[in-house]
Amino acid sequence: MCGIAGYAGLHDPELLRPMTDAMIHRGPDDSGTWYDADAEIGFGHRRLAIIDLSPAGRQPMSNADESIFITYNGELYNYLEHRERLAKKGYPFRSNSDTEVMIALYETMGIDFLNELNGIFAFALWDAKKRRLILARDHAGVKPLYYRQDGRKLYFASELKALLKVPGSSRELHTPSVPDYLTFLWVPGENTLLSGIKKLEPGHFAIWEDGQLETKRWFNIEYEPDESRTEAQWNEEVHDSFMNATKRQMVSDVPLGAFLSGGLDSSSIVACMRNVYPDREINTYTVRFDRGAMAREQGVDDYPYARKVAKAIGVRLKSVMLQPEVISLLPKMVYHLDEPDADPAVFPSYLISKLAREDGTTVLLSGTGGDEVFFGYRSHQAYRLYERFAWMSRFPISSMTRAGVKMSSSLLGAQNRYARRIAKFRRGLMQSGLDRHLEVADWSSHAAREGLFNDSVFDSMDSWDSSESMRRYHDDFVGEGELNLHSHLLIQTFLAAHNFLYTDKSSMAVGLEARVPFMDVELMRLCARIPERYKLKGNVTKNVLKNAMGRYLPRDLIHRKKTGFGAPLRKWIQDDLQEVIQFFLGPEQVSRRGIFNPDQVQRIVKENTAGRADHAYLIYALVNLELWMQSFLDAPGEEVTL
Repeated sequence: MCGIAGYAGLHDPELLRPMTDAMIHRGPDDSGTWYDADAEIGFGHRRLAIIDLSPAGRQPMSNADESIFITYNGELYNYLEHRERLAKKGYPFRSNSDTEVMIALYETMGIDFLNELNGIFAFALWDAKKRRLILARDHAGVKPLYYRQDGRKLYFASELKALLKVPGSSRELHTPSVPDYLTFLWVPGENTLLSGIKKLEPGHFAIWEDGQLETKRWFNIEYEPDESRTEAQWNEEVHDSFMNATKRQMVSDVPLGAFLSGGLDSSSIVACMRNVYPDREINTYTVRFDRGAMAREQGVDDYPYARKVAKAIGVRLKSVMLQPEVISLLPKMVYHLDEPDADPAVFPSYLISKLAREDGTTVLLSGTGGDEVFFGYRSHQAYRLYERFAWMSRFPISSMTRAGVKMSSSLLGAQNRYARRIAKFRRGLMQSGLDRHLEVADWSSHAAREGLFNDSVFDSMDSWDSSESMRRYHDDFVGEGELNLHSHLLIQTFLAAHNFLYTDKSSMAVGLEARVPFMDVELMRLCARIPERYKLKGNVTKNVLKNAMGRYLPRDLIHRKKTGFGAPLRKWIQDDLQEVIQFFLGPEQVSRRGIFNPDQVQRIVKENTAGRADHAYLIYALVNLELWMQSFLDAPGEEVTL
């Protein structure tokens, strides 16, 4: 993994060094630049050496006659088979890197080579013969790529902070994206919260030619259930495909390990790693929580399960404690994330990555994506219930669920997790299609956000309908099945703009590469063909994966309730972040910023403190946004202090 940057449509080689220096953490091993003054093109690169550690693997890299140059961030897992095939045809390879295989594939196939890639990547490629720049991002959006157009000029980079090194870069808030952020805790689609800076979307490429930029989709999975196989046959196919995916992603010239939460996804990966290499020492890493804090959060400490898995499989496990003072890392996390992301899961992700790097491990396999491809979320179970309720009239269901929401909130308290889930289930029940997905994905509430913006900001927005940023993904769905559609939307938005964002940024903050076997192209295509009833069997989530992994993992672990890397957010809101909240969300600071209504912000904070409502994530989102504005609007991408 690396950091890439560059420009087109101008001649300014002095710009490449500060852009790449802003991402030293992404590539601590080496750096390089290349530019062509006549073509008005320049590339920069920061290298984290994973494959071919020799100088032959340095970037930017060219082909033999220097008609093609590339700056590339990622890993190509099927590069060895492509290299062998092309070498037999006489291609003159000069290195053992996957980067050179990318160049060779483009040189022999053109832009269609994207369909031959099984990996995670973001790259810029200059074709001197066609005088064409190509930007591309992997099929699932695992690796980030941002860009900014200024007339016929184009700038691109792996991180926003690198683009802010360009003189004249806008540091204005893109206010139409703020409602999206407050709704989902992250910004889906192509926009960012910085005006003029966009994300290349997952499975897309862009061509810059003669000062014009055109963006196209190159990957879209088809969900066409195959009824010709039995459940047992699907179980075996999943086993074999997942085993192959894990083996492919263990190719590395540096030490490699795994995240291990003790949940099904990470445990399955570690089990496959052990099966592939029975005698290799395998290092795994996890986080421990303060029991008192987790009890208050009504959560579960995964650490005992992780220990059980490590012992059963025979791997080494190291852990780090998530202490209350970890909240002091918040400014650092905001700085490294580049985009505001109000999920505290970034803290365990960062601390585990840091622990692994200090332990000498450079690559970790992550279980991210398993819930999306195998139907592992509570929302998948909710969708199954929606199907069962579909035959009943809406009125009695609405009345019953409204009563259930009021009763649960009254008896358990508004901040109880069961009361929260019942309320969210009811909101989804009363909708359908995209509107249902939006209700399920909403982390605050319409009522809480109503009146939050001050009048002038609200009036300046053409629309603050959060559905618009997701509608195209909904319309792009190919296939059948409402559960498949829900997973498709999760992969395109929740994974690409959120989970992969914080996984990439928190790991690369310490110069560590995170790989995601569940996003293997072959495995994803296989899962898209499995009938929905086998992925979610009755109320059993990830049914085929559980059956496939049952031969390796203890039964009580396979069938335990879902948890995940998280953090005791509500405890932090009530205790550790109180001074920060009072300062950042106090009337004086909110008024000075001029975006939100100070009275409404105070109402939200007071309701949460009194326990009359659960606004924890909305409050945390507002705190993150203020910190982000200090780092990226008030300053050109710099870490601030609390």
